This record gives sequence, C-alpha cells and structure tokens, in this order.
Amino acid sequence: MKQIILLLVLALASPAWADSTINASNRYAYGANLGWINFRGDTTNGAVIGEYVCSGYIYSANVGWINLGTGSPADAIQYQNSSPLDFGVNHDGQGNLRGYAYGANIGWINFENQGAPKIDLQTGKLSGYAYGANVGWISLSNALAYVQTDVIAPGLTDTNGLPFAWEYQNFGGPGVDPNADPDGDGMTNLQEYQADTDPNSSRDNLKIISVSLVTDF
Repeated sequence: MKQIILLLVLALASPAWADSTINASNRYAYGANLGWINFRGDTTNGAVIGEYVCSGYIYSANVGWINLGTGSPADAIQYQNSSPLDFGVNHDGQGNLRGYAYGANIGWINFENQGAPKIDLQTGKLSGYAYGANVGWISLSNALAYVQTDVIAPGLTDTNGLPFAWEYQNFGGPGVDPNADPDGDGMTNLQEYQADTDPNSSRDNLKIISVSLVTDF
C-alpha cells in the first residue's frame, strides 16, 4: 500500500493540451553550440510536459523549432521511437525524460540515460542534459537559467475525465467507467488515477496509517 505523508500538487489550473506548460520566467535551456533555447516558444506551440509524454516545440533563434512529439503516440501510451511517425520524449512518471526530439535543421536530439534529463516532480524544475550529434550537449539547468514546468499535463483525455494513456495502460482501451471499482478496494478508477495507484490490485491503495497533532506555539 502507498503511504502518504505529504501530497505536493504542482497544478494550480489545468491548461489546454495545446498550451505550453512551461513557466513564463523560467523557460531557457542552453547549448554551447546553439545558444539559448526557449521551451515556452510562442506559448500555444511551446513545450508541454505530460504525465506520459512530452509534446510541442522548443525554439532556438539559431536553428529554429525542435519537435518534442505530437502528444499522440501510436500505442496511445508512450512514443516507441521506432519510426519517423512515432517519435518523441517520454516521461516515465518518476521524473525521467527519455526519447528523441527532432529539429529540421539539426536532426535528432537524444534525451538519454547518460545526460540524465529529468524533472523534479515537487518543484517542476528540469535538470540534466540532452544530446544532439550535430550540436552537442544541451543543458536544461545551469547557473544562469533553468526550465521549469508549472504543471504536469494529463495528455489527451477521454470524455469520462480519465487520460487515454492511463486507460490503455491499465485496461487496454478507452471508455473506462471512472466510478467503477474493479479491484474492490474501495477506491474508484478516478480515485486510483488521482492517487497513482493500481486500479486492478486491491493491495495498492491509499491508507492513513498515523495522525499527529502539531501545536503552533
């Protein structure tokens, strides 16, 4: 069972899927061979950091737009990065960003283990490096600037309020009843999604194990 002491919520409001999730002030990465790279772009086409995948574009004045993915992977969950029609940067749910971005003027940008690109799920701050064979390393965080997301976007959402990726991952397809409790643990599918627990395992749910009173002296 998951034991929760503190729940940190990044989102103050959920933006439209097409809108950039990147903070208006903290939006710049840096590459020695590229200069500053704007993750917010022109807002409506800027980067979107999602629960399962990233999407949208980042912009460098020296090389133009760099595509992080369409937001619609072929298997509805994550990009397989196995073809030009199904590429992009994935988020593993633990903060790690892996996969490929693409710039028409610079080719592939690899978000790889060696550079350890990731997002801090408490602060929204990105760190680590991405690498392009034609442009070298791109730093997502340095002494002068860093990239920060205001929210982690759910991605494309079914009419029932559940993300398609979550439905496919846990039930193999869309149209899941958000009020059902298939594992009989007292939590609905919607509550399981919100708590990041397994909707098909009665052993994976939330439980308050202790309560303590803190007095303000």
